[in-house]
Amino acid sequence: MRKLWLVMTMAASLQAAGKTEILWDRYGIPHIFADSLEQMFYAHGWAQMQNQADLLLRLYGESRGRASEYWGAQVAGRDNLALDRWVHLNGVPDRAVEWHKAQDPKFRGYLDAFARGINAFAKAHPEHTSPQYRQVLPVSGVDVVGHTLRAVHYMYMGSQNRLRTEAAPLLPKKMLAGMPAGMVEPVADAGSNTWAVGPSRSASGKPLLIINPHLLWDDFYSYMEVHLVGPGYDLYGAPQIGFPVPVIGFNRETGWGRTVNTIDTVDFYRLTQREGKYEYDGQLREYERSTKRFKVRGANGAMREEKVEVRRSVHGPVVLDEQGVTLAMRVAGIDRPKMLEQWFRMGGARTLGEFERALRMQAIPMWHANYADKDGHILLVFNGLVPRRPSGTYADWAKVVPGNTSKTLWTDYLNYDELPKSLDPASGFNQNANEPPWQFTTPPLDPAKYAPFVAPGNGRLQSFRTKRSLRMVSEDPSITYDELLAYKHSTRMELADAVLPELIAAARSSPDALTIEAAKVLEQWDRQTEAASKGAVLFQMFADRYFSGGDMIETQLRVKYDPARPLDSAYGIADPKAALSALGAAAVDCNRTYGRLDVPWGEVYRFARGKSDLPGNGAHGRMGVFRTMQFGRKNGNRYYPVHGETFVCAIEFSTPQRANCALGYGNASQPGSAHIEDQLPLMRDKALHPVWREKAEIEKNLERRETL
Repeated sequence: MRKLWLVMTMAASLQAAGKTEILWDRYGIPHIFADSLEQMFYAHGWAQMQNQADLLLRLYGESRGRASEYWGAQVAGRDNLALDRWVHLNGVPDRAVEWHKAQDPKFRGYLDAFARGINAFAKAHPEHTSPQYRQVLPVSGVDVVGHTLRAVHYMYMGSQNRLRTEAAPLLPKKMLAGMPAGMVEPVADAGSNTWAVGPSRSASGKPLLIINPHLLWDDFYSYMEVHLVGPGYDLYGAPQIGFPVPVIGFNRETGWGRTVNTIDTVDFYRLTQREGKYEYDGQLREYERSTKRFKVRGANGAMREEKVEVRRSVHGPVVLDEQGVTLAMRVAGIDRPKMLEQWFRMGGARTLGEFERALRMQAIPMWHANYADKDGHILLVFNGLVPRRPSGTYADWAKVVPGNTSKTLWTDYLNYDELPKSLDPASGFNQNANEPPWQFTTPPLDPAKYAPFVAPGNGRLQSFRTKRSLRMVSEDPSITYDELLAYKHSTRMELADAVLPELIAAARSSPDALTIEAAKVLEQWDRQTEAASKGAVLFQMFADRYFSGGDMIETQLRVKYDPARPLDSAYGIADPKAALSALGAAAVDCNRTYGRLDVPWGEVYRFARGKSDLPGNGAHGRMGVFRTMQFGRKNGNRYYPVHGETFVCAIEFSTPQRANCALGYGNASQPGSAHIEDQLPLMRDKALHPVWREKAEIEKNLERRETL
């Protein structure tokens, strides 16, 4: 890996001898061909501005802690004042400067080049950016670093929602309702999927890889497809908006997907205060204090000053001090500034050894990494920064921690070799659907071999989506590429398979005619959530009642989950009387709302983007659907996506490589772009577009060419 790094950095130190081209294909995907890595980053910044200018600049403005100054305290449902307070309370702008200085000089040059590309595009096309966002310009490499720092460490991990969750048992509900909501975090049942199929389980003898993250369909969670080609580098992948490097992707030799893991990277410490100080190891300690100031734009354009008084204990900043409850927050990874460089090196790795050397940097604080390569290796790692805690289990550290003793303070992380992983397993596959690492493959990993605070135990079923994933990949001993695509797009409800036989049997003896009719509809249903599936809407209504919310599913099953038999456990109806009541109520509601019990799924659940409104497919991961879509936005009696399928790729590491991808919500968000909704029909049809890597094939599908 070091040799590759030297080759890339030496090439980047040379002035570009020729031109840098961006070949835009018909889906608005930029294929960047550059003569130096610096120019590659520059062109990437230029390209992101073309497709995402308003969103990118808004995110950078927020990460500066100046959203209230630019756009006011409250705009379009966004609490800019709360966002700014959170950013300053956690010192993001100051740490961004420190992180930028801490970069390897060559890589820092790449980050600066990305920012220069953003600025150059804005200068060349000033009308392209909406007026309210132009004030964020110009941006710098510090903005690039600051945005990624805020997004990962203070929106994914140490978010305001995480604070609300942790503080909930300690504070009155009325008070919690008044706390700022912040950003919505990804949740396990709506999370991501990834598969790596090794040569022994692949029909062609070539490894297969599925990249399939599920996230919110807007804001910083959004992805953009890019193809980056420079000296020693040829990566097809997806950064999140404003990120200068893809966070998932594949080159000609290797590739990786990611899923949010059950990793605890944030601890909230409850402090005991006296005399304006806090207790620690039997003594009173002074807080480190500072004042952060920022401006707030009023409705008339006048500015006022807002202050944030920051108090820091040995644990971190005090993020809550109400009703006698004082909490300080400690976030893993804020001492590891080379997160972006690690992603860059992962994207450039050509062998398993190079990829693992990139992982050993341990600068990315979370996400499983699921890897495959042309040499036949597959690897799934519970990747991230697990604090080396002095004792206790995952459950112990998932609660608020006593902050009055050094016995609970962690200062280091588990090293790479101590993390759960599955390398070239005998089963021939690795999979993850956001569950803990123990079910990566079969037989399962043994939790006893790892620190007890690494992840939750294996005693309960985390998600029916995991069960569906394991069933599909483990029951097929010879998976073709076409079968891989079919599994990826499977809309079958694993939960329906688990409970329908007993529910239908119980309903046959019901005295209620409508309940019996509902059972007949469910009996004829294909147990899928295709657009034309009749019965899925009715079953969803039943499940919403019988299984309620949260972790209620397993408690309502007759046969509980057995980790030794994950596919042959967790099924049946524990309470037939309650189930029949729920089915009867669902039938009444379905008839009243849609006029029929067998309403097709796609009439109710829709895909929408721009001006398009199409029949949808897939369903919430909680229902055990691998084709995961979380529908929440409501328009009358129709529901629209808020979370789910985003960037999807299926790769076979053959010669030549076989790859197809799609980004359902389109590769652009900028008003007026032709690529806001052009991939939505692919989602409707459960299809992917070809990945064009060679110039000749790109030019056959060329929308336009730019020379920088």
